[in-house]
Amino acid sequence: MRTTLEKHMALERKIVRHLIRTAKAHGYAVKQVWDGGERVNCKTEAEAMDAVFSVDESIIYFKHPDRPSNHCALIVLGNSGYDSIADNSQGPLWDDVMKECDAYSDKQELTA
Repeated sequence: MRTTLEKHMALERKIVRHLIRTAKAHGYAVKQVWDGGERVNCKTEAEAMDAVFSVDESIIYFKHPDRPSNHCALIVLGNSGYDSIADNSQGPLWDDVMKECDAYSDKQELTA
């Protein structure tokens, strides 16, 4: 049986993975992860996940090929799991990404 900590960490991974995949579905690719010390260039979901989960706090930067600005999400690990996305930038298409991620996180909280 999984411990509470293992369940918590698995939930954090689900939330962050969902963010990356939802952003991708809206045309955004992960550009970099700021790990508090350096910017880590990421070409794959696995690289982004490794960078995010190597520290307690990070920022994922996303880029859409048709939009001039980057968008980002602040990830803070170690709280309750479902609230791993602590903050984010704003913009018309990006707001749709975050609405989907918020709904997913809320669903995870209710089933936890």
